[in-house]
Amino acid sequence: MDPNELVKLIEILNPQNKLGRITIITRMGAENMRVKPPHLIRAVRRAGQIVTWVSDPMHGNTIKAPCGLRYLTRPFDAIRAEVRAFFDVHEQESSHPGGVHLEMTGQNVTECIGGSRTVTL
Repeated sequence: MDPNELVKLIEILNPQNKLGRITIITRMGAENMRVKPPHLIRAVRRAGQIVTWVSDPMHGNTIKAPCGLRYLTRPFDAIRAEVRAFFDVHEQESSHPGGVHLEMTGQNVTECIGGSRTVTL
């Protein structure tokens, strides 16, 4: 999203700039997290807008199967990299990282591969 468009959207949705009204959820993938959010954070801060920043690393890191289909499969290392980048970027921008959205299940699924167990496609 263009930083100026984000600022305008926040102005429309929260014209009185009330605390707790706007949550911005980033879901950009690990490779984009260090590049795109700093511009958004700076624009929002310059506008004096109050928002809560949340990372959703589950959705920006899906991979394609060898046949070309996109399955809900995410490498654990990419999820971890996006979360680390989220916190690093907010520290560099003197911004407050408000939260992380993670999906979990006790079921034996392979939506996430890697981590403490080796699971492959």
